Amino acid sequence: MMPKLSRRRFLTALGWGAAGITVVAGGAAWALMPTLPPRNAPTTADAAAWLSLRPDGFVELYSTRAEMGQGISMGLRQVAADELGVGADRVRLVQPNTSLVPVARSTVGSDGMRETGVLVARAAAALAGAVLREAAQRLGRPFADLQLAPDGVASDGKTILTFEELGAGTPLLVTVEDVESATPRLLVGRGGRREVGRAHPTHDIDAIVTGSHPLYADDIRLPGMVFGAVVRPQTLGGRILGIDASECGSIPGYIGLYQEGNFAGLIASRRGALAQAISLLVVEEEEGPNIGSAAIAAMVDVGNASGALEHSVLDAGDTSSGPVDVDLTLTVPHAAHASIEPRTSIARFGENGGLDVWTGTQDPFFVRDSLADEFGLDRDKVVVHGMRMGGGFGARTIVAAEIEAARLAKLCGRPVKVQWSRSDEFRAGFHRPPSSHRIRLSADAAGRITNWHHAFRSGHIIFTSAAMGPGLQLATSFVADPGVARGSIPPYAADASRVEFQDVRLPVKTGPWRGLGAAANHWAIETAIDALAQAKGIDPLDMRLKSIKPEHARLSTVLTEVAEMAGWASRPKDSRNEGWGLACGIYKDMSYAAAVARVTRSDGGYTVSGLWCAHDCGLVINPDQVRAQVEGNLVWGIGMAFKEELVVADGRILPESFFDYPLPVLSDVPNIEIRLIEGSSEPTGAGETAIVCGTAAVTNAIAAMTGRTVTALPVKAA
Repeated sequence: MMPKLSRRRFLTALGWGAAGITVVAGGAAWALMPTLPPRNAPTTADAAAWLSLRPDGFVELYSTRAEMGQGISMGLRQVAADELGVGADRVRLVQPNTSLVPVARSTVGSDGMRETGVLVARAAAALAGAVLREAAQRLGRPFADLQLAPDGVASDGKTILTFEELGAGTPLLVTVEDVESATPRLLVGRGGRREVGRAHPTHDIDAIVTGSHPLYADDIRLPGMVFGAVVRPQTLGGRILGIDASECGSIPGYIGLYQEGNFAGLIASRRGALAQAISLLVVEEEEGPNIGSAAIAAMVDVGNASGALEHSVLDAGDTSSGPVDVDLTLTVPHAAHASIEPRTSIARFGENGGLDVWTGTQDPFFVRDSLADEFGLDRDKVVVHGMRMGGGFGARTIVAAEIEAARLAKLCGRPVKVQWSRSDEFRAGFHRPPSSHRIRLSADAAGRITNWHHAFRSGHIIFTSAAMGPGLQLATSFVADPGVARGSIPPYAADASRVEFQDVRLPVKTGPWRGLGAAANHWAIETAIDALAQAKGIDPLDMRLKSIKPEHARLSTVLTEVAEMAGWASRPKDSRNEGWGLACGIYKDMSYAAAVARVTRSDGGYTVSGLWCAHDCGLVINPDQVRAQVEGNLVWGIGMAFKEELVVADGRILPESFFDYPLPVLSDVPNIEIRLIEGSSEPTGAGETAIVCGTAAVTNAIAAMTGRTVTALPVKAA
């Protein structure tokens, strides 16, 4: 099994030393000193800096987790509130800038509540103890006589010292030792919980609806701020040779064209003036190679590989001999993140030489470090203000609009806001790579799997060309991309199993897309197990239940639950116009989901007419927010099955807007029934888990209806 890739392992694998890496190829050498994202997990020392009782009597919680609609902000408030015995409204969450908290790693991988929630609980339990000690000292009463109440500290059921009185003066803080010794309620059972497990609306819902205070990067207005846009090549690999901006001078509000090396951008005092100036530019471009989607797909076509692939994920027994019951080649296309909010960043250089940036990012400290390195600044001179995002999905993990805004601010000497257009999002952003899978399976007459062989090829996901220069791309070509492999180990037992892959450097920017490789890999796995069940004449549910490895009992539970919810046993089995499909999966060995889809067929095509999901992400902090995440993943699954494909033609990414890139709309979404199962006493991850089962449930329903396995996404026609 391929080991998990830590920062240390990555650097060691690349030969990193005190002087950096030197890679020699074709007689050329590059000294590589890349800026890498911080990867250290949060600690109790970090958590000690997150919570305090403020002079106004409110508990202030610094959240190091970016909020992009997944509900982490309210969830952390609920955790802290229960430990302190107060309502969630008593906990004030602050999204701190990078100068206020210890270095924190990115908000990715559905790890937010799993990694941070328990530490927030510890810090809150420590703060509860500190409050009681402070009260005991002030009142001259034994600690054991006091307890926390919603309004402060109580004795004999009566509040005798309010939080406002306790917080008066300097904030009440906790020590690292306090946090390390605390035993929060979250870890010892359900006793005393009032907020955890209770549905709450999303944090800052009032401001989202009314605009009462700034939440998103585009809400930020600074004195003297102007608007900027980068001039980009229109073709993949293209190079700008010249720019004629002479027609722009007559536009009211147009300020100028700024160039430095290969970088060029426009500045205007108004958005409208900026858009008009862009339309009047005359750009001479040396076009990149004339490439299209078919050529890109051929680069990852597993049929074009010879022999064993480079990277082995699982190798247990000889899968090369014996009969084959299923031999499938499956293809997944290039796809975009399609976040509702485009990337937006504001940059301002101060008189002291420092740099402030406001941006919606999943990794504020990576942005900070990258900007410091780019402009030769000490890292404490760069402050990143992380804003709420209108969708992240992995797209906000690298530095893009942030560095563009900072470059333009440096060139023009004023604060600059850069907001990508929808065209920028498609053409300048990175996207889910295409992949190709060949799965060969065999089983005995009873359905026991004897051979499982899955070989696949994909563009890069972690070692993405969107964030790496040519030298580092070359260096990482010798290291297996763990993002490509995510979710590729099947949960099913087999006498012999082999999973292998190859990551392919593509001429398009690729990278993490909700769940990394898990969505594509699980679709391939769940398509294949369904095809094997059909080949053996076994019910797909029974095939899975008898094949699931014993250590994955929680997967069996969600499968059984979703089958009961949907009425799987009584479904119609021979209809030409209605099919039922089933799929399941494990996300990062920590969360489990299973789905059933009912798909109907008419002259207008296929329609998902019913969708059920059982979901186990451990302890559920806020059930409404978890259901929202499950719904979002299932709708993504519908889009992956029927809609999403980022088309490249003549060297250009074609979509310019959502009119050109179809996404599911409300009429595509059926009634969705979700059952939340708590298979562990601590939270695991909900943000991406259901992506493992939604698409395959839909396409397996089509296969049940038509008798033909769906082997290519998206499904084109009925």
